[in-house]
Amino acid sequence: MKKIFFALMMLIFFSACKSGGDKTNYDQMAKDLCSCMRPLADVNEKIQDLVREGKTNEVAELFAEVEKIASEGEICAKSLEEKYGMVEGESEVKATAALKKNCPDIARMLEQSEAAGQ
Repeated sequence: MKKIFFALMMLIFFSACKSGGDKTNYDQMAKDLCSCMRPLADVNEKIQDLVREGKTNEVAELFAEVEKIASEGEICAKSLEEKYGMVEGESEVKATAALKKNCPDIARMLEQSEAAGQ
């Protein structure tokens, strides 16, 4: 579920951000997306640690929290859509670069999620 949400957030971000030429502040867009996704990224990291430790019961107990955080993240992402509009073509490349620069951990998780097809 968390991978699906990461992919959804990336799609929302890139389809939600306005192509404003040189006036677009890609760093701010990336920072805004990072703020939306930080709680989910943190719980994802926590889950990965628990999985490595073999603590499957603790992982299962986090699912309700993940759903709540994912819901809050969706609301936050929708606010970005209202704030920035659409990103396409060259603007998408710039937005991706800004995301990698401003929060590489989240960019990496989104890329992994996209590569996994989720």
